[in-house]
Amino acid sequence: TYRYSGHSMSDPGTSYRTRGEIKEVREKRDPISALKERMISKNLALLDELKKIDLEVRKEVDVAVTAAKSDPELPIEELYTDVYKNPPSGMKIRGCDNLSYHPTC
Repeated sequence: TYRYSGHSMSDPGTSYRTRGEIKEVREKRDPISALKERMISKNLALLDELKKIDLEVRKEVDVAVTAAKSDPELPIEELYTDVYKNPPSGMKIRGCDNLSYHPTC
């Protein structure tokens, strides 16, 4: 993998790479581009076929993003359902109870 930016939101705007290095990696080491080139060179797919697939996937993602943005927010009680098989009782995240609203936490 290639890390383009910091590890977390605690270091926003921090980049470990120069713009030139990132551009070079995207042009020469991008795994999706490499696979596409391999598929074309081995006659497994045509460029037009891959472009069509890419367009279809982008449309599908756009529809999913639009749906997700228009969905109502979950009640706070549902934020942690289906996360743990056996949820720990009294679990706290950064000192706060995860099922209560704590504007100061």
